[in-house]
Amino acid sequence: MMERMDYLQAVIDSQKTPIEVFMGIQENKDAFEVVDVRIGEPEFLKEKIVGAKQIPLMALESRLSELDKSKLIYVVTWNAACTLAKQASILLLNHGYQVLEIGGGNEAWKAMGLPMQEI
Repeated sequence: MMERMDYLQAVIDSQKTPIEVFMGIQENKDAFEVVDVRIGEPEFLKEKIVGAKQIPLMALESRLSELDKSKLIYVVTWNAACTLAKQASILLLNHGYQVLEIGGGNEAWKAMGLPMQEI
């Protein structure tokens, strides 16, 4: 039972809801960066969260210099079932970044009517 509780707490601690992220960015946009780590063909990557940097997971390690270690990094991917953001979180944490996942990914962000932009 304790292992399950620890797992659930770790999930809670590792992500924020889209609305929490949006509100935080509105309050202090200079404290955060959003990094979209989705992998896909251009015809599938039509929109992203406004202001998000597009760095596909497989390129993330070679592009770490584009990220500011003094900022909290929010990673985002397709949806809640996709593990790319979790993989990116592990990589970023191993390199000393502060990182949280946007729970539900781009799918949840868009479903909540939060701003998206064309790619």
